[in-house]
Amino acid sequence: MTTSIRSVKINPTETITTLNVNEASIGADISAAIGCRMFDVVGLEDEIDLFVDDEGLINGSTLNLPATVLAHRLGRPTVIFGTAIAVSVTGDGETVGLTDTQLARIQESFAQKPDAGTVDALVESLSPFPTVVSMLRNI
Repeated sequence: MTTSIRSVKINPTETITTLNVNEASIGADISAAIGCRMFDVVGLEDEIDLFVDDEGLINGSTLNLPATVLAHRLGRPTVIFGTAIAVSVTGDGETVGLTDTQLARIQESFAQKPDAGTVDALVESLSPFPTVVSMLRNI
């Protein structure tokens, strides 16, 4: 029996979809969904992890503003390039499916305009990317 892990795929184009990955082949499934050779994990609040392209910044991947905003809102001010996959993680570091509460928290983060503190943190994180900063100032 294969176990499916409920996750959210966050594309740079703001297309957010749910995705089920196979527990038995999670590494390969996530690499394929992200479209990368190597991935990294960004730990967020509420036991939510983002799997991201480890080489996204240097391989020409598109800035993922939705995932970057999510990371900032959930306690990790980092800049994300390329597609990201949000999953849940246990206290032991095991990747598991998102709970209803975690999924709602992610959806809520995308539905709301970032508050002033989040925008300020985003501007600071994105300062090496001036075109993006000018877009943020117009939010």
